[in-house]
Amino acid sequence: MSTRSITAIVVGLLTGVSIWANDIDDRAKVVARFDPPRAKRGQVVTWIMQVELKTGFHTYPTRQVGNHPDIETLVSTVRKPRFGELVPVGDVIDPEAVPVKHEGHEVLWVEGVGEWKMQFVIHPQATPGKKQFRFRGTLPICDDKNCLASELPAAELVIEAEAVEVPEEHRAVVAKFPVQDPTKAKPPDSPVAPSNSTNGSGNPSTTPAPFQPSATRPSEPRPEIAAPAATLEEARAGLETVGRQLEFVPGASATNASGGLGGFLLAAVFWGAVALVTPCVFPMIPITVSFFLHQSEKEHHRPIRMALIYCGTIILVLGISALTLLTTFRALSVDPLMNIGLGALFIFFALSLFGLYEIRLPTRLTQFTAAREGRGGVVGTVFMALTFTIVSFTCVAPFLGGFGGMASSGQLRTWELVLGALAFSTTFAAPFFVLALFPTLLRKLPQSGSWLNSVKVVMGFLELAAALKFFRTAELRLLELPTYFTYDLVLGIWVALALIVGAYLLNLFRLHHDEPMEHIGVGRLLLGAAFVSLGLYLMPALFKTSGGLNQRPRGAVYAWVDAFLLPEAAEEDLPFSINLKGTIDQARVELERTGKRQFVFVDFTGVTCTNCKYNERTVFSRPDVREQLQEFRLVQLYTDTVPAHFYPFAVDDDRRDDEAKQVNLVFQRQHFGTEQLPLYVVLEIFPNKVRVNSIYDEGKINDPVAFNRFLRNARK
Repeated sequence: MSTRSITAIVVGLLTGVSIWANDIDDRAKVVARFDPPRAKRGQVVTWIMQVELKTGFHTYPTRQVGNHPDIETLVSTVRKPRFGELVPVGDVIDPEAVPVKHEGHEVLWVEGVGEWKMQFVIHPQATPGKKQFRFRGTLPICDDKNCLASELPAAELVIEAEAVEVPEEHRAVVAKFPVQDPTKAKPPDSPVAPSNSTNGSGNPSTTPAPFQPSATRPSEPRPEIAAPAATLEEARAGLETVGRQLEFVPGASATNASGGLGGFLLAAVFWGAVALVTPCVFPMIPITVSFFLHQSEKEHHRPIRMALIYCGTIILVLGISALTLLTTFRALSVDPLMNIGLGALFIFFALSLFGLYEIRLPTRLTQFTAAREGRGGVVGTVFMALTFTIVSFTCVAPFLGGFGGMASSGQLRTWELVLGALAFSTTFAAPFFVLALFPTLLRKLPQSGSWLNSVKVVMGFLELAAALKFFRTAELRLLELPTYFTYDLVLGIWVALALIVGAYLLNLFRLHHDEPMEHIGVGRLLLGAAFVSLGLYLMPALFKTSGGLNQRPRGAVYAWVDAFLLPEAAEEDLPFSINLKGTIDQARVELERTGKRQFVFVDFTGVTCTNCKYNERTVFSRPDVREQLQEFRLVQLYTDTVPAHFYPFAVDDDRRDDEAKQVNLVFQRQHFGTEQLPLYVVLEIFPNKVRVNSIYDEGKINDPVAFNRFLRNARK
């Protein structure tokens, strides 16, 4: 394959997302508006989304006829805003739909021009001005072969300063709706203050609860979610204010990161050992032995000294390379273009392992080092080690990503990354120390052959699986709603890859460079059965429940796979806000009103953080943990990019990225001295200060019972 062809493939992958995005425009024109476009506070307005479908394309209404599982997912979705200055006073009104036959069932779809409508009351305390609102949801634009999902467009509304009375038929709904002002925190004298007790009449407060409490506790209303800051400057000023008020309780940290370091070092050792059986490394073994056999014939030969110099050079060069890649990985792991590039690189390596082409480093570099091997002594040994490291690095580099992802959490300090790089390179170099010391051991090593080809093929499939993860991470950063590398697609390909690897190991098919095999060994049989079992185990997760959610196979294996693929947030998730300052202001209002202690649970997290997803899906969903979390006001501070669905108004990607990196990440680094994800902090709110009661910095929650105890003890 030529360099020009490889470059074309990489460029194609880098530009693919933008090309796909343009396909929506070729299928339909989607616009949204408010009627009337200018309205007073308290007035009823109608949100209208008009879709003009081109010939041959269709979409779906928000409701289908019947309840058959094969058609219940063939719908558009328009979700009412969780917060904002618009109070929904009606359901979505679908356009006229045409009944058609689809796989034996009657399905409604929309052709030509269709309008979706929903009525809102402008909240009496809304802030006047010109604003844009973007609702959450998806609009599938389909032809006979496939569908592309379009985001809902933003609609502009001018809110006038003048206020009118809310129509009588809507007053009860508006009265129950929390004060919804995305441009400022709710003032202390707000007439719609949240309540956890009773009002003056002795009746329970009418503040709605966005989260259903556990059945083991009496149902009580939850306070409203603080709306996000209107501007980036306001978000920055808010966290700066909180930072000045922070006061740390001595010994607030509940755990330490030693467990994370231990797991990181074990991962480094594991991947260093795996790298030893790559196709670039194994052929270097006889060359190494031949070199040291020649050295042993010389006078005054010092085998231990030469072996130490040889392996020390490998450890130093490979360790520096590993450390550079780890620190770069941490800095660039959330960059979408970098993830696309890494995915393309893994595909490039995978195709090489399949035998499509051979990767070679520049000839001059290897010739330069090889020409100096013949000098003998220390100089010759050093250059022999350099030659070996340079030749093998093309195959070793991809496996650095096996434990490099742990560095991207920011949980590990520089000296810990150094230890990880040394653990990787030392594990890799250790067998060659023995070979350099005792060259005759070569006779006892297995000869390269069909087994090495099998290792290459299996690793190629694993690198394909890793490439899909990188592409999905990139799409989560580029698009608000994943459209191409969706969770279901990537998981489905992983299931297929597991089954294909199993079939290959069971000798059901061969590649062109494989030798004929009459029988397989016990080890290969067991490994093949393990891959087939993994594929069958994950397969149920591809099917939906009656509620439209993925089934969740039991066990830690699926929990890790699920978190690694970065699932989208579910609608049933806990009611988190992204505005820490606004949440603290609300807590102070409640503290002054009731005198009841107020606590805020802060979750430093990320869209592309695997450990964060594992904790949120596996630990936060436990009934005992959810019950404890209900006792807190909940805030998530994203440090890579803030998901768009948190904003009740239109927001661009630059605002989301800047708020995460320039505001939230800076706040975490300055006041908690780490960039670790996830990091959990419990704050207790006082009139003039914010006390940090406890910090849970374990990262991945290994003991949910201990985490539950942490939540309980933090409020004592």
